[in-house]
Amino acid sequence: MFNNEKQLLCSNNINLEMKKNLIKSCIWSVAVCGSEAWTLGKNEERIINAFETWSWRGMLKIKWTDRIMNGEVFQRAKEERLLLKIEKNRGLSWIGHTVRHNEFVVNIFKGAVFGKKCRGKTWTAILKASRQKHRS
Repeated sequence: MFNNEKQLLCSNNINLEMKKNLIKSCIWSVAVCGSEAWTLGKNEERIINAFETWSWRGMLKIKWTDRIMNGEVFQRAKEERLLLKIEKNRGLSWIGHTVRHNEFVVNIFKGAVFGKKCRGKTWTAILKASRQKHRS
């Protein structure tokens, strides 16, 4: 199935803007699916940037052996690095949504745990107990 999309993106029948829209809507949406909960380190950021560059190179039919710098690829595509920014914004919006709608998570972020941890109890059990105590 991906080979069919690859042939579509590499054909000369579709203009550049349409190809870019196809990549952003069909390929990137699958690539960042569930990225709201990812923890990104330097290695993951490097991989995401490499995937984005690879996407534009494929669209422009630039082989990796052609020795064309990444900056030149982005200039030819008339784009800037967006995929990592999109992923980070999705994560931030997910955190905001979670904090607005889940009191349990807010208590964890604030460190609002009442009492002390007894032996054999988990922090979630203590938070649930403090939540019930706080409501009454």
